[in-house]
Amino acid sequence: MRNEREILGRLESYFLEPSERLGQHFLINEGIIGGLSASVIVGSKVIEVGSGIGHVTEVLAQRAGSVIGIEIDKRFQPILEGIQERNKKVRFIFGDVLRVQLDSLIDRGEEAQVVANLPFHITEPFMHKLIDLPISNAVLMLGDSAAREFQEPESSMGFGKLSLLGQTFFESRVLAQVPREAFYPQPRTDAVVMEFNPKDRREIEANAADYVFAYLFRRAGRFGLVINDMKQALVEASQKGSNSDLSKRESHRRDRSNVRRELKQMLGEYNGSKDTSVFQNHNGGKRGGTIVSQSQALNVIGRMGIPESVLGKPFFRLDNQDIRELTVAVREFYSR
Repeated sequence: MRNEREILGRLESYFLEPSERLGQHFLINEGIIGGLSASVIVGSKVIEVGSGIGHVTEVLAQRAGSVIGIEIDKRFQPILEGIQERNKKVRFIFGDVLRVQLDSLIDRGEEAQVVANLPFHITEPFMHKLIDLPISNAVLMLGDSAAREFQEPESSMGFGKLSLLGQTFFESRVLAQVPREAFYPQPRTDAVVMEFNPKDRREIEANAADYVFAYLFRRAGRFGLVINDMKQALVEASQKGSNSDLSKRESHRRDRSNVRRELKQMLGEYNGSKDTSVFQNHNGGKRGGTIVSQSQALNVIGRMGIPESVLGKPFFRLDNQDIRELTVAVREFYSR
């Protein structure tokens, strides 16, 4: 089933043609398909995105405990339902993956993976869906330009929103370079198979800059301005550290104490030094100790030197130049 003639035969038997609008390019290279299969953790649940005619699904199911395939094109439903009837480890969902609640497909404590031959044009919104998803990893077929962006260093002009998203939430690596000839029909560009291993949430929270970036991505799409979301990120970061072992009553008492101290600072007693208390406690550890108010957070943001043109936009509307300016300013502030 893993060559062009067999792919064509299955399509022709159902009077189907790949949809250019949906970015359908079927993988026909046996070596790459075998590599995707080898990436499956034996016995895990695999969520496959873009099942198409199911030829990769069947291979993934050989190692997986179960496979849930998601396919937007209902023209393939008869083919896929036939596979589902033959293989009880496989079931399919017909719909747009960007509208599917992926976390609802994973049971608590279950080992799960995502394997996807993504239409290249949905790479960014799909990556947003992987944020905080309880998976062991995601193995994704990406366009070569997107793969390069994920790996760009912050100092590069190619660094952008995909770079920041990938580097904030994941450890990634390239598994294979895939020439366009490995697909039917051939796409305009070559592809890359990449593995994304989610960072532990505590690891992200331990890094001041990553905490801020993660907060912005989690809020993306809610129309809040960057400056407001950053203020709230700094406040919540401090509260998270300082209130973790406090009762609600004790937390409120400490809040009131800090408000009084902040008022004194605003009246002229503030010493003007860099306010690293946003992410440090009195013993020098990461975050905790001092709760930051909105006004204190605004003071910190002002010293970061982020352009007003960036702070005054919703995060999801930032272009790659904006992202570079934001990233450099935040990283430099916390590395001083």
